[in-house]
Formats: sequence, C-alpha cells, structure tokens
Amino acid sequence: MKELRFPITDPFILEELLPQREPMIMVDALMYYDKKSVIAELTVTEGNSFVKDGFLSETGLLEHIAQTVALHTGYTGYMQENPVKEGYIGAIKQAEILKTPTIGQTVETEMEIIHEAIGISMVKTTTKLQHETIATTEMKTMLKA
Repeated sequence: MKELRFPITDPFILEELLPQREPMIMVDALMYYDKKSVIAELTVTEGNSFVKDGFLSETGLLEHIAQTVALHTGYTGYMQENPVKEGYIGAIKQAEILKTPTIGQTVETEMEIIHEAIGISMVKTTTKLQHETIATTEMKTMLKA
C-alpha cells in the first residue's frame, strides 16, 4: 500500500487520482484523506472554463464538489495500486449554494461518506470560503462498472 504526504498539490499526481483531464480538473489540492472523508481545495483562476464575469459559476462549484468526491475514490485506488475508476452522480438529494467565489479565492470542500455499498455511496459535502459555508450537498454517487 502506497501513501503520499499531504497536502498533495502536484498537478501530475492529482491527475493520476482523477478520471478528468485538463482543462476540466477542478481541484488543485488534496488536503486530507481517511477511509470515510476527504478535503480538497480549488483556487479560482481567470482561465477556468466555469468562470463568468469574475465568478465561478454554480455549475463549476458543483463540478469541484463532484471531483472532491472522485478524489476519495481515486486516492483509495491509488493506495491499493488500482487504476482510477470513473463515477457518476446518481442523484443530488439536496444542494444549497449560498455564494460563489471570485477569481483568486480558494474554496475548501469536505466530503463525508454517509453510507456505502456495492459501488454506490451516499455522501455529504460542505464547501467553505474563508471559513464561511457557501455550499452544502447530499448526493448519491456510483462507480462505472
């Protein structure tokens, strides 16, 4: 079993942990990992595909949240020396976006697995901007067979 030191900010390592590729990678740091949770960050840049009028769109924020969930799966596989698996959002049970970040701001998303069975997970996420909660979700995700 191989492990990496946190925070993981090397874009080449992050790309190994995600099924997405540039320009669609929406995390730039993996801050924490354990069996049931993960914390990831994204600093919003002007060149980000989801930035409009200086703000990260709600769609971009949701993509960042989904990729935070994918990082958990990717890092778990990495430690077991398994290839990255693609996944899907099966359902968003609840999503509340209170604010979107601007260029230069960094968001931090924490994901916690509530329930997991046969490749399907129910997760809860909280996204913060400078310690202020700006988004929360509950979603069901599933791995591609």
